[in-house]
Amino acid sequence: MLRTRLAAVFALALLASPAAAAETKAFVVCTDFMTGSLGVADLATRAVTPDAAEIGSDAVARWYDGLLYVVNRYGGDNIQVIDPSAGYATLRQFSVGNGSNPQDITFVSPTKAYVSRYGSAAIAIVNPATGGSLGSISLAPFADGDGLPEMARMVRVGRWLFVACQRLTGYQPTNPSVIAVVDTQADTVFDVDPVTPGIQAIPLTFRNPVTTFELDRTRTRLLIGCAGAIGALDGGIEAIDPVALRDLGPVATEAALGGDVADVAVRDASHAYVIVSSGSDDVLRSWNPASGDTIGTLLHVGGGFSLPDMELDDRGELYVCWNDLVTPGLLVFDAATDLKVAGPLSTGLPPVAVTFDHATDQVLAVSPVATPAPKVALSAARPNPASTRVRLTLELADGGDTRVDVWDVAGRRVRTLTAGTLTAGAHALAWDLADEHGTPVRAGVYLIRATQRGAALGTARVVVVR
Repeated sequence: MLRTRLAAVFALALLASPAAAAETKAFVVCTDFMTGSLGVADLATRAVTPDAAEIGSDAVARWYDGLLYVVNRYGGDNIQVIDPSAGYATLRQFSVGNGSNPQDITFVSPTKAYVSRYGSAAIAIVNPATGGSLGSISLAPFADGDGLPEMARMVRVGRWLFVACQRLTGYQPTNPSVIAVVDTQADTVFDVDPVTPGIQAIPLTFRNPVTTFELDRTRTRLLIGCAGAIGALDGGIEAIDPVALRDLGPVATEAALGGDVADVAVRDASHAYVIVSSGSDDVLRSWNPASGDTIGTLLHVGGGFSLPDMELDDRGELYVCWNDLVTPGLLVFDAATDLKVAGPLSTGLPPVAVTFDHATDQVLAVSPVATPAPKVALSAARPNPASTRVRLTLELADGGDTRVDVWDVAGRRVRTLTAGTLTAGAHALAWDLADEHGTPVRAGVYLIRATQRGAALGTARVVVVR
């Protein structure tokens, strides 16, 4: 009963949102990949001040407690702390390790933060007020053959820090990707599956998570975009349950969205945005996070890497970084109509990332501690890749109306493995790699998805070879 009540309070905290617009500025990371600068846009007037501060040529920015933290990534290896109230002066700049290639910073308090590092197997713990080291947390259990987990974006939800681990080899997604979960009270990696030997992370169906974590408030879930192999429609947008600490499976596939996922933003229960790259073109689309279906196209441009980032402000506007060769700048769309209302707003150097002075510095960090729900899991399919048959196990915490279906990456149901009432406990499943009519399926990637009373329980990825 206590676990249920905690989960309910947790969900209500996540659903809470500011009553009125409180953000005032957009901070824009700009670069020509030789030099970097910070631009600042006034949200009320849309006036842009370019070159407000000098930053690294490969950077992202995060706002917390009245200060802007610039993560200077490849070749920078440091965190730069900028004070907007002091004319955008740099208060301090501190290293997080030579060659560490930091990717993100997430805060617990003004004196404690975590830094994910692409070139290291450990998260750095720092005091952002001084730049001093507070230790580190090893993610070595999730490293691949090169000894690195390739940790990228992070988000904190209450007690838990979620860390996207790409697990690439030679920049290729040859290994399954995971979301590592860190207990910020103990500064240790949390084992999300104590039944399985070793320390387990949340396994992802897709590979190569590249976007920030986005909150789908109405369903109390985190969304993250996975690009898979660049140029191959093998990724998509995936959901994570931050209460039960488990993967909820794909929400939309790259095949349905029309390209490699580059960024995701959520407006409400039925309307979200995605940037995809298809060959030499970039496309900004609206899509439905409930069904995964595309709604419309806001922008279709050529050139590749023309739309590197977008963010929604609390005024109902979508700010998009536009890297046109002639007139780079910010584009602004009305999220109520999906129509462009301003731009390009010149930022000097081309913009590559944008963030805002959020009313609540980290809206996901206000929730109370939640206890993980009882184990509910769909095991990985074995063997994988497969040519004749795969077997897997579905473990249920509660009995009820349950379905297990096979889908192709285009979102078509291929086969139903079970549909009906199942009891709590473990259930053995098998798929003979044939469709509903007994015809062997073609070679390719398939998703086995389990649901109970309409709620997603988990997804297993199967590669069929012929």
